[in-house]
Amino acid sequence: MGNTSTDLLDEVRKAKSFSSDYALAKYLGVLPQTISNYRHERTQMSDEIAVAMAALIDRAPAPILAQLASERAKSPDVAKVWRDAAKVLAKMGRAGK
Repeated sequence: MGNTSTDLLDEVRKAKSFSSDYALAKYLGVLPQTISNYRHERTQMSDEIAVAMAALIDRAPAPILAQLASERAKSPDVAKVWRDAAKVLAKMGRAGK
């Protein structure tokens, strides 16, 4: 399974043609180390940054937030609930477009 933070970083960089994580960090108003920490899984992406990044690529933030919550979950059972919620929210988002 991929890492939602890394996947989102890559998707935003590609969609917005940011040449580097440094450029993305500058645009988001965070330290480059923050992006590096997300990419190397030293810290989890904050919900606020995830929402801002979702807006940059015109994606519904709810499925992204649910997927991030699944990755933060300590219990496999809780993680599964969040993954299932992310799938439902993603389907709802596609149906509304």
